[in-house]
Amino acid sequence: MILVRNLSKSFWRNSVLEDINYTFSAGKIYGIMGENGAGKSTLFKCIMGQESYNGEVIKPKPLRVGYLNDTPFFYSFVTGMEYITFCLKARNLQINKQEINKLNEKFALPLEKYATSYSLGMKKRLMILGLMLQNNDLVIMDEPFNGLDLTGSIILKQWINRMKKEGKCVILSSHIISVLTEICDDISYIHNGKVVANYSGKSAGEIEQSISKLYFNIEKDMDLP
Repeated sequence: MILVRNLSKSFWRNSVLEDINYTFSAGKIYGIMGENGAGKSTLFKCIMGQESYNGEVIKPKPLRVGYLNDTPFFYSFVTGMEYITFCLKARNLQINKQEINKLNEKFALPLEKYATSYSLGMKKRLMILGLMLQNNDLVIMDEPFNGLDLTGSIILKQWINRMKKEGKCVILSSHIISVLTEICDDISYIHNGKVVANYSGKSAGEIEQSISKLYFNIEKDMDLP
C-alpha cells in the first residue's frame, strides 16, 4: 500500500530521521515505538505530506488517508457535530446525523457543545469518531491511546481490528508496549531517528527488557529513590 524508501529529514543541521525504509501493506496493523523526540511524529508528517523530506513515499491513487495527531486541536466556537460534519465533507460523504448519533452512543460525547470545552479524553474520542465515519483506506495515529479511558481504549482496539479484517492498513505509535503486542502484526523501534529493531512476535516483557539493555543501559531491578 505504501512504500517508504531512504527517507531522511533534517531541521537546519539537526538530523531527525535517517534512511528510513518501510513497506506498509493492506490488511495489517503496524506499531512504531520510540522515546520522545525519536522521530515518530515527524515520520508520520512526512508520510502525510505535511513535512518536506529527502527520499520517497510511494502511495497508490486513489488512497483515502486519515490522520490523528498526538495533540488534539479544534478551532474556537466549533461544536463537536460541526467538526464531524467537516470530517465528512472532506471526504465528500453524505452527512447522516442519525448514523453519527448512533455511533456516538458508544462515545457519549456532547456534540452540541464546543469541542474546545471537552476534556483531553473527549477530544481524542471526537477525533477518533471523525476518523471512523470517514471510511479511510489507511489510518495513521500518533499516540491514539493517550488520554483515553478504559471504554475509549476498548472501542479503539475493536475498530482497529475491524479495519484489519476489512483489508485496510493502520499505522500507530504508542509508549504502551502491551497495547502494541496485543493488536499489531509488525512492531518496530525508532531510536535517534533510525529504525534500530523489529519486535514482531515478541512479548511486552521481552521488548521492555531488550530496549532497557540495548539502548538505555537500564538495569531490570534498578534502585529507585
